[in-house]
Amino acid sequence: MSIGYRPKGDSGPLYHPDRDYAYITPTLMRAAIERLDNPSDEARAWKQEHAITDDEIVAVAEALARAQRDFVNAADPVSSFEQALNRRDFAELRYPVRQFLFATIGEVFCAAWFTAVREVTKINEESPAASGMAEFMATVRSFVGATGEPCADNLKVAHLQLRNDVLQSRLKTLYAEYTVLQAAVAQKSTPEPAPAPASKPSWWQSVLRTAVDLIGAVPK
Repeated sequence: MSIGYRPKGDSGPLYHPDRDYAYITPTLMRAAIERLDNPSDEARAWKQEHAITDDEIVAVAEALARAQRDFVNAADPVSSFEQALNRRDFAELRYPVRQFLFATIGEVFCAAWFTAVREVTKINEESPAASGMAEFMATVRSFVGATGEPCADNLKVAHLQLRNDVLQSRLKTLYAEYTVLQAAVAQKSTPEPAPAPASKPSWWQSVLRTAVDLIGAVPK
């Protein structure tokens, strides 16, 4: 169990992130196993390239499920992920088969992570998950630096990039609103066109109008 903490201003019980992970992960794992029946084009090509059979996929999925049970087996529990896998001879299964499983799990977990971050983030506002996102980005930049490309002050750079994204989004929204207001002001400031002058009646229209007036003036 991870060390519990209490969010600032909260007087409730201590919060343990592992608890959320324990409840959410089975749902994601179930989605990953179901996806094995309908893999992406790349995964399907990998499966064909390495001649992975359906029986091998079933075997690797079952081994992982049994290894997970060993963590809560009161009679003979394990203490590490590696120990659980070794007990179920997970490493004895072919590497391409194991990679096929883990790649599918990774896609589902990454998609869930991206979606969750989007759900807790309001447009034009800094995400409440920004600190964790910045740490992830800084880790990537440190990895890049270790492979030959220098990266200085990775965490600060990551925070600034996320903040810049928010500011750019706000600027875009404000510019769109400004454009609408500018068009409305321009429309209001345009003078109404003057009414067209009445056309002068022709001579026969004048004669006809005079005749009608005279007929109307004759006493009945």
